[in-house]
Amino acid sequence: MTDTRRLIDQLAARAEPVRPLSSPLRRTAVWVALATLLIAMIASVYGLRTGLRADLAQAPLMLEWIASVLTGLLAAYAVFQISVPGRSPHWMWLPLPALLLWLAGLGWGCLRDYVRMGADAFLMEAVSSECAVAITMTSVPLGLLMLVMVRHAGVVRPAPTAMLVALSAAALSAAGVSLYHGGETALMVLLWHLGAVVVLSLLCLLFGRPLFAWIGYAKR
Repeated sequence: MTDTRRLIDQLAARAEPVRPLSSPLRRTAVWVALATLLIAMIASVYGLRTGLRADLAQAPLMLEWIASVLTGLLAAYAVFQISVPGRSPHWMWLPLPALLLWLAGLGWGCLRDYVRMGADAFLMEAVSSECAVAITMTSVPLGLLMLVMVRHAGVVRPAPTAMLVALSAAALSAAGVSLYHGGETALMVLLWHLGAVVVLSLLCLLFGRPLFAWIGYAKR
């Protein structure tokens, strides 16, 4: 009994204070602020595209852009919820309504272009793929930052957490790219913007555990 008590005393003496995690809302706000700063810096380098104000004056296009922003914000909040042990995994569905609204907006845009342009609405230009590259390049640092912020999730829910990280970073990056890159048809936006979001999210879903292992918080 004496040895047990002595062991407890020794463990208690060596224990270091643990700082509790900030609330999911607060950590979301911090990450979104940093993401906004990065996207604003990139947009300031390229400059806002011609016709942006006219496009955003149209309610459907404004709604589509807001849906992409909401997808990123809600996915970020879901990340900081499901990465905490004991929180409901149902939080991962939080960004789904905004994602569906974004997809519906892009689908409506394809129909609108077809009515206005006919078969030309489905012509693809390889040069427009540069926006997918821009989304990816912007998403990588934002995603890595969030992965580090939720690195403890590596032993909890690595795959869904990594997928939502990619969804959040890519959706906000796509909204940012729309500010300084334009001129595509709705079909090209659907393919390059939403395509980049889907591909990055699926890759992180598949390689979520290796990503957290690389950071150092999950077993390979």
